[in-house]
Amino acid sequence: MLDLVSIAVALAIGILLAGALNPVRAARPRWAAILFQIGLGSGAGIAVTSIVFLALTVLGMATPATIFGSDALLLGASAMLYAGARRRQASHLSPQAPPPAFRWTWVLAIAFGIAFLIVLSRLVSMVEANPWGQWDALAIWNLRAKFLAGPVGSWRVAVGGLLADRMHPDYPLLLSSFIARVWKASGQISPLAPIAASFLFFGAVIALLMSTVALLRGTASALLAGLVVLTTTSVLLLVPAQYSDIPLSFYWLAAVALILISAGAGRSALLWAGLCAGFGAWTKNEGVVFLVWLVLAFCVLVWWKRGRRAALRGTGLLLAGALPGILLTLWLKFVVAPPADTLVQQTRSALLPKLVDAGRYTQIARSFADETIHLGSGVAHPLILLAVLAFALRWRADGRHRLAIAVSAIALGLMFMSYIAAFVITPSDLAWHLGTSFGRLILQLWPGVLLLSFAAMGSAADPPASAVAPAPQKRKGASPRRHAR
Repeated sequence: MLDLVSIAVALAIGILLAGALNPVRAARPRWAAILFQIGLGSGAGIAVTSIVFLALTVLGMATPATIFGSDALLLGASAMLYAGARRRQASHLSPQAPPPAFRWTWVLAIAFGIAFLIVLSRLVSMVEANPWGQWDALAIWNLRAKFLAGPVGSWRVAVGGLLADRMHPDYPLLLSSFIARVWKASGQISPLAPIAASFLFFGAVIALLMSTVALLRGTASALLAGLVVLTTTSVLLLVPAQYSDIPLSFYWLAAVALILISAGAGRSALLWAGLCAGFGAWTKNEGVVFLVWLVLAFCVLVWWKRGRRAALRGTGLLLAGALPGILLTLWLKFVVAPPADTLVQQTRSALLPKLVDAGRYTQIARSFADETIHLGSGVAHPLILLAVLAFALRWRADGRHRLAIAVSAIALGLMFMSYIAAFVITPSDLAWHLGTSFGRLILQLWPGVLLLSFAAMGSAADPPASAVAPAPQKRKGASPRRHAR
């Protein structure tokens, strides 16, 4: 029971914080603005409470009493901020007109509801068959969570040299800290905490993707985006596996979504974007690289299009938001964890033969094609659905969002190229490395790619009445010429 309370309090803290600093409070449709707050707040609450727990653990103060006590303080402070924001009715977005409607939205809603229930039932069955997840969950994330939830001082084992290199002692601790927080607060180690974390992040990905598309393109497009996610079968396999790729994809998706809406939301959206990108850096090593590419792409493109002042101001907001994740990552990498990444420890003589080996590039290309095929199956393959939608809706990026789309697309593209470079120079067996990680790396980017795709498409909505109204009839005998006065 206490584990459920601990999880619920973490979500409440994040949702209240997202409501207090809500960049989409005045946006329409209203349900999308609320869902955006819930999705963003869920990820933020997990991150914030896990960081506070880690601080208590490092200080030797982590007990059920101090965990719930800190939760109570955070909850009270978040509620006060939220109440103050509600009284002021402060918003960076002007009230918008309702988005254009689509006469078949109800059909899409029924289809999405049925698909979601089918997917949920299958995920529950997979979790019941294997409640502790797959190998990475057992050997990395949950294993380190057990040390973090252990007696005073045992947290050092989770980041120390006692773990083998394959256990990645230098990996960031957001997911493991949240799981350990729930275990420590409840006084028992059970599979509920990692299962809940995995499902919550998956739900947050769907909520954030659909709500952002609804704010940009309307309800019908949002339901289509949700259906495309649910047809991505390889994403669904990662949920019961309890890997950290779904949490990482959420924080990257959140950063992209917030940059997209920052055109009309002002400073709060960019601060949130930096915060989520920083949380991504505190989730997996790949998050550090994405943060760098996102900041660089934003600074360069905004400088080019809007000038130096706008670029420096926006980049400063991004970095200010990302500061907690940056500081935590620097502390882990350079203070407590041993250097364990063999990828960056190779000599030049070991790198050069790989860089000029054409066979490695061919092998990577084949693996990418194979993983792309296995994103889904049959006519419901997500890429087929995207192609059909792109043909039907055309590419009609809103002028306000073109710069944000370009920034996000470049950041995601550079991240993909970084993956390719890592495979080219990997010290591990290339076939093994591709087979065990390439599919997951693609899925880290997939929600952000989907969001950009729907942001660049036209809206799935009926044409306005003026566009379909019949032309007025001419009266018989009326002169086609206008009479001079």
